[in-house]
Amino acid sequence: MDKKESKRQLVAMLESGRSKTEIFKTLSGGEVKDRVLAYWIGAYADPALCQRHSGKIKTLLFLTIAQALLGAVFGFFLGSMIGPGAAVFFTLFAAGVPLLFVWGFYRNVAQAYTIYVILSLSQFPRMFQGFEEDPLLTLIGAAITLGMVFFVAYLKTLLFPDLGFLGSKKVKGHYVFSS
Repeated sequence: MDKKESKRQLVAMLESGRSKTEIFKTLSGGEVKDRVLAYWIGAYADPALCQRHSGKIKTLLFLTIAQALLGAVFGFFLGSMIGPGAAVFFTLFAAGVPLLFVWGFYRNVAQAYTIYVILSLSQFPRMFQGFEEDPLLTLIGAAITLGMVFFVAYLKTLLFPDLGFLGSKKVKGHYVFSS
């Protein structure tokens, strides 16, 4: 059985309501590595969890769309100082990246949550470059960014309880699942 067929079988088993631990035991040892199999199981968006936390997901979508709009405005003004082509490029880029995350959050893709946290934290030191010129706005921007990062990370733990920060959860060398 190839990887695509294994993934289809895994999704069918999860949708039928079988236990994640039972599914892992059934499919492990095949062509798909156990690490990958455990990640696929952990990254499955359980419809019940998505429904339970739909308000938080909608809040995240709203906040990320607001980020995209602000990014488009700032990208336009930054690009217009360079030229008309740059204005279009910076506007589309500054709005496009957050909208890709909106798509990932809307579709409940676990990787979107992880990538958002990693990218945001990697840019965090750059936020303090203008601290000497305007410390209050710099601290407010950093607090908003940090708040968004914690909210996204918190929502990831609620929606995907079997995933750690970068991979599946392991206890004493064995993958563990919530159900």
